[in-house]
Amino acid sequence: MKLNKTALFLKTKHLGDSVILTSAISALPHDFVVDVLCFRESAAIFEMNPRVRHVLTVPRHLKGFARWREYWRLLALMRSQQYDVLAQFSDDWRGAFLARMLNAKTSVARQSKKRPAFWSNSFGQIAKLTPTSRPAAEQDVDLLRKIGLYSESYAPAYQLEVSSATRLAVDEWLKSNVGKGELNKLIVIHAAARWKFKGLLHVTWAALIDLLHQRGYTVVLSGAASDLAFNQALIALCQKVPFLTNDFDLAKTAALFQQADLVVTIDSMTVHMASAVQTPVVALFGPTDERIWAPWRVPHRVVALGASDSASFACRPCGLDGCAGSKASQCLYAVTSAQILAAIDDLLSSELIDC
Repeated sequence: MKLNKTALFLKTKHLGDSVILTSAISALPHDFVVDVLCFRESAAIFEMNPRVRHVLTVPRHLKGFARWREYWRLLALMRSQQYDVLAQFSDDWRGAFLARMLNAKTSVARQSKKRPAFWSNSFGQIAKLTPTSRPAAEQDVDLLRKIGLYSESYAPAYQLEVSSATRLAVDEWLKSNVGKGELNKLIVIHAAARWKFKGLLHVTWAALIDLLHQRGYTVVLSGAASDLAFNQALIALCQKVPFLTNDFDLAKTAALFQQADLVVTIDSMTVHMASAVQTPVVALFGPTDERIWAPWRVPHRVVALGASDSASFACRPCGLDGCAGSKASQCLYAVTSAQILAAIDDLLSSELIDC
């Protein structure tokens, strides 16, 4: 006899989308335990969520027979759980097949314009798409509203919990590299963009870092090993070199954000990670829509140019990969260090007042 109800959440998308899903995980009634099927690169996100029991990963890294053997192992494991709820939060075909094979008591997916009837008919219920911009967290939680598992007006905050060992490791890094005991304000900047059309000019970042140093703030430039060349080119333009992380994994990055007084970042996973550890964040938006992807339930400011700044930017958010698909977004290149600094000052001063 099952003591708890069980849910399987399917989220085969990017890291930021995985952090956002933690809102829907929190929205589940507390008599549920939840398993998550995701891509391997997102596993660390769900491992930091206390509500998640099993993190199951799609074996995209395997080839041939080894891949199919792993799929069959995963299928056998999922069948053994006899899920009460299956919720598909992306439009991956895997979700349709699993909905048909697992026979969960309730299955739900978001409406997909690009999938045929077979896909939507695989699920017991389909959550309709909103015709207007709606925060991504609310869109995820709408699936639970559709099947009667959540009735609150607002989606919960994102939730990540960093282990004490990871917090200690990052604290030691700060003491060794930064001299944490002497910090004024610790500001973490994430400037590197996986998609170039979301990035600012190096000179803008360098000017901002110089202004922050003039204020006496401590600046750490975050990034993975793959961001090292980008960050080194940026640092070369700074009058005073910021501290640099170049080998932090997701858990250490979350711990660093948790230690910071403020995170400044482009529209990326880092917006959502800062939200999840409840660190105030200044987020920079260009082609993407801040009404959907802005920081969630955390003190924040958004820097985004629009028609009120220039007729040239009346088009944003356009959703394109740069102007005319050029991979370069002029609405971001036109952002100035002074505009970002004003948002930082405003947010920090409001935080002091709130304290």
